[in-house]
Amino acid sequence: MTPARSGASRRPKRQTTPKKSSTAKKRPASRAKSSSRPAKKATSRPTSRRSAPARPKRAAAAKSSAKRPAAKRPKRPAPSRTLTPAQRVAAKKAAAKKVAANKLAAQRAVAAKRALALKKAAQKAAVAKKAAAQKALAAKKAAAVKKVAAAKKAAEAKKAAAAKKAADAKRAAEAKKVAAAKKIAAAKAAAEREALAEVKRKAAEEARAAKEAERAAAKVERERERAEAKLRKEQERTYKNPYIDDEKLVEVLREDLTTHREELDRQVEQLLSEAEALVQERDPGLGWDEDAGDGMGGDIEHELDVMQAERLRLELEEIDAAFARMRTRSFGMCESCHKPIGRERLKAMPHKSLCIDCAKGGLGVRR
Repeated sequence: MTPARSGASRRPKRQTTPKKSSTAKKRPASRAKSSSRPAKKATSRPTSRRSAPARPKRAAAAKSSAKRPAAKRPKRPAPSRTLTPAQRVAAKKAAAKKVAANKLAAQRAVAAKRALALKKAAQKAAVAKKAAAQKALAAKKAAAVKKVAAAKKAAEAKKAAAAKKAADAKRAAEAKKVAAAKKIAAAKAAAEREALAEVKRKAAEEARAAKEAERAAAKVERERERAEAKLRKEQERTYKNPYIDDEKLVEVLREDLTTHREELDRQVEQLLSEAEALVQERDPGLGWDEDAGDGMGGDIEHELDVMQAERLRLELEEIDAAFARMRTRSFGMCESCHKPIGRERLKAMPHKSLCIDCAKGGLGVRR
């Protein structure tokens, strides 16, 4: 045990651990050797942190410390001022042990940093070596490709020259052939133009003759119509329509004609549908006149249906004409002799436009 000291000498010395600067990681490997030097003894440092002289800081360390905030140290409990000599010795040993551990950790960190730098350098050298090998191989391949391309280009040039020569010969032959064809086509076109001109001239003459004939026929027709109109006016002045004011009779006949027209429409549709059904049912391999003896053939029913439908259509047209005469107030007058149609005939067949004499072909018929 050491003798007790008086006053301030009894206070235990504060053991300061080496503070890791924020720039320690950024220092190069060459400066990391300084950390392997033996640390100074704890006794050489001043006992108080406040009385310790400030260390000089480098410009890089100042910059890095200015950029990142300083790590906060945990607050240490204030040492008791009443320590026994044994406690002081134990504290000194613990401080020395801590300094040795920090030194060993720093040495291990430097060694690990060196090993990592060596590993990176080896990897970089391997990458560079591999890139150089790949570059050499690519250059070799490019040279081979260039050689093959040059040979291919020479062959293509030779082939193109031969093709050009053949094309020139073919072009000359085609030009000669086209010239001959043009000559033949020109002669043919001249002959066709002459023939077309002759056809046009004949067509113009025929059209002129037809136009003159049409004019002559139109003139004759106009003269005939004029004479008929004159005769019709004379007959209309002679004969008066007795059914103009008989609206009751006209209305009854209009209703009869409407009913009869509806019935005819129904019959026409029925006949046409039956004729269509006969066409679909017959054997397509047989002709229309295979059983013919008098020209009608084996489809007599079909022909009869079509003829009956056509006859009914003509009657429908006569009914429509009768409606038109009712609108023009000429209903009941014969279109041939312009005499009044008999009342009994008009009631029996109101759609007829001729009187009984003109229908039979008597003296009143003019056409």
